[in-house]
Amino acid sequence: MKLKVDFHVHTIYSGDSSVTLEAAVQAALEAGLDGLAITDHDSCEALKKLDKFKDAPVLLLPGVEISSSDGHILALGLEKPVPPGLPAKETVEEIKRKGGVAVAAHPLCPFKKSLGEHVLREVRFDAVETLNASTIPVLYSSELKKLSLLAEELGLPQLGGSDSHTPETIGRAYTVVEVEDASVEEIFEAVRKGKTRPEGERIRLQDALNRLGMKLKQKIGRKLGKDLREEF
Repeated sequence: MKLKVDFHVHTIYSGDSSVTLEAAVQAALEAGLDGLAITDHDSCEALKKLDKFKDAPVLLLPGVEISSSDGHILALGLEKPVPPGLPAKETVEEIKRKGGVAVAAHPLCPFKKSLGEHVLREVRFDAVETLNASTIPVLYSSELKKLSLLAEELGLPQLGGSDSHTPETIGRAYTVVEVEDASVEEIFEAVRKGKTRPEGERIRLQDALNRLGMKLKQKIGRKLGKDLREEF
C-alpha cells in the first residue's frame, strides 16, 4: 500500500511554531495525510504526549530536528534528542546507534541552517529531504537542481516534508511511502530501503512573509519578557 506522510512538522515545543498536536492531527486529516512526523528543534517534549493520540486517524511518528554544527539533521524514530552542536558525522552516527533514521534536512538551502554538498558526500545519511515546502525555489533554483541529481548520484532515498510551523501548511509537501502495512516501523524501514517519492509544492511568498512576521513577534516578545524580568 502507499501512504502519504509529512516527515517534517514542528509543534509549539520548537519555540517558533504555533502548531499543537491536536491542530497537527486535524490539519493532517484535512490534507489527506496518512501520517506525519513530529520533528521539533532539539526537543522531544511533544513526543511524551503521543500516547494520547495512539487512536488518532493519522499516524504520529516520533522524531527530532537536530542542530548539528554543520546544519540541520532529521532523526526519525528517536524519542530522545541527540546533543546539538556535534559535527554531522558524529550526529548521524549517534542517530543510527540509537536506531533512528538520519535524514539531511533541506540541504544546500542558503537561507536555512543547512548541510553543504561536502557533508552529503562525506557522511552516510539514510535519506535526503529534496522537497521542503518552506523553501522558496526562485531564491536557490540552481541548488535545487543540483540536490536531486546529487541524491541520485549518492543513491540516497528522497523525502518530502512541509517543515510546517503553522497548521495550514502541514501536508504542503509530503512523501509517498510504499509499505506492507501501516505501522511506524514499516514506514521507517521503507525510508531506509528507498521506497519513497517526494510530492507536493513549496511555500508561497505570502506564507513566507507571514512566517517571518510570526518569528519577529516571537523574538520581540522574548526580548520584552527578558527586559521585564531584569527590570523587576
